[in-house]
Amino acid sequence: DIVRDAFARCAEIAETIEGTVYRVSDVRQGEATFWDVLNVIAQVRARVPGASGDPRIKGVFVGTHPLARLYADFLRQFGIQTPFFKSVEEALDYIHVELSREQHPV
Repeated sequence: DIVRDAFARCAEIAETIEGTVYRVSDVRQGEATFWDVLNVIAQVRARVPGASGDPRIKGVFVGTHPLARLYADFLRQFGIQTPFFKSVEEALDYIHVELSREQHPV
């Protein structure tokens, strides 16, 4: 499954670096179903390494797919903020600012 593979890959990357791993999910042409979202939520609740509940990972969405919004609403209940952007470029700009803040805290 593509989501489980993405979570596993993020966990692998997080093991090799210091700091935060940012995962950009482009949902502009997503074909996810409600059941797909429930499956991802189950993985977060099970604390699957690399999932959105993993403190080493920060998720960012590109697009406004309604099911992605549902997922983000679920994550917000656990204090996990998931920003949405209109383009990959905007998402990357956000990530660069966040990384800069991590490297140079005020």
